[in-house]
Amino acid sequence: MKTNSIAAILTGIPGRFLIRTGLYVINLMTFSSLALHDWYSNNRLFNKRSYSSMIAQIIFTGVDALPTITLLGLAAGFAFTYRLITILDSIGATDEIVNLLVNIICLGIGPFLAAIILISRTGSAIVVDLGNMKLHGEIEGLEMLGININNYLIAPRLIGTAISQLAITVYFTFIALVFGITLSGLLSSSSHFEFLYQISTAFTPFLVMVFVIKNLLFGYVIAATSCYNGLSVRNSPTEVPQQATRAIVNSLVAIFIIEGLLALAIL
Repeated sequence: MKTNSIAAILTGIPGRFLIRTGLYVINLMTFSSLALHDWYSNNRLFNKRSYSSMIAQIIFTGVDALPTITLLGLAAGFAFTYRLITILDSIGATDEIVNLLVNIICLGIGPFLAAIILISRTGSAIVVDLGNMKLHGEIEGLEMLGININNYLIAPRLIGTAISQLAITVYFTFIALVFGITLSGLLSSSSHFEFLYQISTAFTPFLVMVFVIKNLLFGYVIAATSCYNGLSVRNSPTEVPQQATRAIVNSLVAIFIIEGLLALAIL
């Protein structure tokens, strides 16, 4: 009897976890897809309310994060780009430097660090904003006024965060590469300045497509998870930080999964 009980527990917990996870993913995809459908079918791009909300989201997510991104880009330029160049140059593997910089900095570290910043800044802010609106009855009030919250609140955040993720990743990788290569050129060998030109020609259309898709997916998933968890707040103020924590954890897990799937696809 005890063996059967232990077996039931071991098989029941993973099963319930998989079911909850599967339902969460389905609900999240349905929620975000309906938001984009309502936005596209009703407002399109140049609707004033939707367009202004999107611009505000881009400013908060992208423009306001530029000081932090700049500092991280400079730090990554020294910690990763400069050190990678010097190490490979010391062992005579200069032919692989450009390829590794593109794959590690542009396709790996850049999108991931930008996503971490978006999760910590934008994701948590979206959850708190929508959670408090839901808690204070503002969401219900907007719906009673005939305002579609998918058009007004959700879709602009999804699109604005995705665009911001792509933009700040481009900015971050540019800072990290230029600073790191310039530093190695000044401190190690002036021939390293040639890497600036070689990297600009190393991007194939396929790599550009992977870079764009990865960043848009990162931003979209972060915003969708944050919006969904923010609107999951019900009656208690304590649910707001709880949902913010869940959104952060779920976004991180989703980022790792997307990163792994795209890495397998590239290979």
